[in-house]
Amino acid sequence: MAVLDVGAGTGAITAGIARAVGPRGSVLGIDRDESMVRAARERHAGVANLAFAQSDVLELRDEARFDVVTAARALQWIERPALALDRMYAATRPGGRVVVLEYTHADLMWEPAPPGTVRRFYDAFLGWRAANGWDNRLGDRLAELVATAGFQDVGASVEDEVAVRGEPGFEDALALWRQVMESLGPTIARAGFLAGTDLEAALAEHGSWSKTDARMQRMVLRAADGWRLHGT
Repeated sequence: MAVLDVGAGTGAITAGIARAVGPRGSVLGIDRDESMVRAARERHAGVANLAFAQSDVLELRDEARFDVVTAARALQWIERPALALDRMYAATRPGGRVVVLEYTHADLMWEPAPPGTVRRFYDAFLGWRAANGWDNRLGDRLAELVATAGFQDVGASVEDEVAVRGEPGFEDALALWRQVMESLGPTIARAGFLAGTDLEAALAEHGSWSKTDARMQRMVLRAADGWRLHGT
């Protein structure tokens, strides 16, 4: 089995796929970011049936050589996800399958509501994404986009990431947004969507809210899959 993982990043999911398909299969992870590809190669050098390449999904050729083509949380960073799925269709052999996973960022939910500074950061995050042409409701449209690309027998499922206080992974799930603030916050501020002082306040208040008041975080996540049938 040959698998293509689009937007592989540092390769954590891709390496898991390689281990799942075993030595008789092969997995190629692609990412447009050269530094990510370098990191993936270094971290997973010991996985024999795994390779990484710097490549843009929008430039995939009509090779139709992969049995499975996947993209997990990658299409959200592409201005033309429909074109990306067209290219993924072209890379899938007849009889092969596509599997994609994506957020609907606009519907993220926290209980209780976080401090106003945190909400302002998140609104700025959504505004910055929209200004870049990235769809904040992509998960809602995922199955439709898969079907429009030509895949058939399309299925969809709800894969929401729900973190509840007292359950395993709660602190890590909330810490994700602190990481987003730290990594993307300065870029969002430079783009004019957020004042630097608001970012500092959001970081401070998110930390205290996470430790004391936060009870639940729900990130809306959808999966879709489809088949490239023979003769299509």
